[in-house]
Amino acid sequence: MLLDLELHCHTHYSPDSLVKLPDLIEHARKIGLHRVAITDHSEIEGALRAYEMAPDLIIVGEEAMTQQGELLCLFIQERIPPDLPLEEAIERVHAQGGICGPSHPLDPRRCGIGLDNLIRYAPLFDFIEVFNARLRDAEKNAEAARVALEAGVPGICTSDAHTLAELGISRTRIRPYDSPQDFVAALREAELVPQYSSLMASVSSRLAAFARELGFVRAAP
Repeated sequence: MLLDLELHCHTHYSPDSLVKLPDLIEHARKIGLHRVAITDHSEIEGALRAYEMAPDLIIVGEEAMTQQGELLCLFIQERIPPDLPLEEAIERVHAQGGICGPSHPLDPRRCGIGLDNLIRYAPLFDFIEVFNARLRDAEKNAEAARVALEAGVPGICTSDAHTLAELGISRTRIRPYDSPQDFVAALREAELVPQYSSLMASVSSRLAAFARELGFVRAAP
């Protein structure tokens, strides 16, 4: 049996998403996802709560903001504080037994780390996000995949979902694993299932953030 994974998604614990935890869990099961990594912006509280609700489904993660750009952190128990140097953030993830890699690394509009940093820090990454459904630039996704291949780092394919409709639209499919390290090994043989999200996905994030700013929607407790 292969596992269908969503390795990058957001909930209402991110400022640009309105997705509630019970709704995410219910929808993930409905569409056949076996694991979902909740990677809210510089926050793990929602992921920890969701893990308590569905430990068989949820991977606790974070999209941490470093000084060089955003870093996807998986299988963590403690939040990675924002604005750390990238190398220190990576060290903190590994110190707690987690794994990490850059999200949309070549997208300057959304805090990608950039090509120079991608190449420089590739030996420290456990994976590289080589397809992001919201990055509608095939060349940038392809370039990230090329760097990952040349560096010998596994690639992952994600939806970067901020809405339920996006969840699982792109997937990474792997064999079962028994530890974060075995997870990385399984990624080396992963099947990537890419599909771009609609243009409305980004609009939905902006509207969610706008609603929060105006106080129409309360922040997560």
